[in-house]
Amino acid sequence: MKPYNILHIIGGGEIGGAEQHVLTLLKGINRTRFTPHLICLTKGPFAALVDEINIPTRTFPMHFPLDLSPLPAILRWARQKEIKLVHTHGSRANLLGRLGARRLGVPSLTTVHSSLAHDYLSPWSARVALALDRLTLPLTSGTITVSEYLAQEVALRGGRNLETIYNGQAPIVFKDRPSSREQFRLKWRIPSDALVVGTIGRLHPAKGQTYLIKAVTQLRLKYPKLHLLLIGEGPLREDLEAELRQTTIPYTLTGYLPQAHEALPAMDLFVLPSVSEGMGLVLLEAMQAGLPIVASAVGGIPEVVRTEKDGLLVPPGDVAGIREACSKIIDNPDLAKSLVLSGLSRWPMFSIASMVRETEQVYTRMLNRIT
Repeated sequence: MKPYNILHIIGGGEIGGAEQHVLTLLKGINRTRFTPHLICLTKGPFAALVDEINIPTRTFPMHFPLDLSPLPAILRWARQKEIKLVHTHGSRANLLGRLGARRLGVPSLTTVHSSLAHDYLSPWSARVALALDRLTLPLTSGTITVSEYLAQEVALRGGRNLETIYNGQAPIVFKDRPSSREQFRLKWRIPSDALVVGTIGRLHPAKGQTYLIKAVTQLRLKYPKLHLLLIGEGPLREDLEAELRQTTIPYTLTGYLPQAHEALPAMDLFVLPSVSEGMGLVLLEAMQAGLPIVASAVGGIPEVVRTEKDGLLVPPGDVAGIREACSKIIDNPDLAKSLVLSGLSRWPMFSIASMVRETEQVYTRMLNRIT
């Protein structure tokens, strides 16, 4: 039987968690049953990255969030490719993809990667995105969420046919960790004897880096060799740099690193201080790296990190909570070891094979309804 043509639509202006998810899915999909295609709605690095793995890829730029002008060209392209199902990722993709699928007469599927209410820098933009999502949700044939928390959130705004499929994490090979640790610290001028508290994430209000900065400022009074390592890029970079310059803490702000996990061996403690988080895939990387974890008890994080077992969880935005949890781990090597060992056995439960297989099952069920 001829494989079904599946179209993924995403913004693609940067390479964040949603883009990584789509890339993993495109690489792993069973090509004997499904032929994947990709449309990006913003000119950026993601389309080129996907093109390298021989996935048919096109960019149809949206010039503003409500821009419907690319839709006719997308419909022509989709008809030429004989698309049988449209899979959307993100607000812009949901708008064009859901409308497009209805015009094409094919089912549409949405994966919700994060909380819409916290994805935008302005409250007005968030309200517009939520309103549009409510309007177009009835056009979807099904919705995948990357955590049960997000499933509940989507259900409250009218989502139906919901299914939770956790993001999968590939095994990471950390070659010669002592050497990797030394090389990264040398490259970024981090002292070899520093106590490095680090995080990886987009520099965005939802990621809560400002709370980590405040907590580390207080922690350094107790641990003079403390060094803060922030990895990521985003709209808050200038604000966070200004905040860091006003402190006395030694810090390293690397910007975007294509292989950010390579920095993990240079850390002694990993902190994810998010105020909103769909799942927190980076936590599985930190577990693989053998790092003790402090994270916010928000969104899907408690579904990944079991508190007091795989890491210590604190309320979002709680500077004192972050400070105390970090101090507890630093002062208690046995606790740190216990958290690390539990994390090492925990992360394989979130496999790419399961994520891909469960997504393919959703495709099959949806396509069977129309054949």
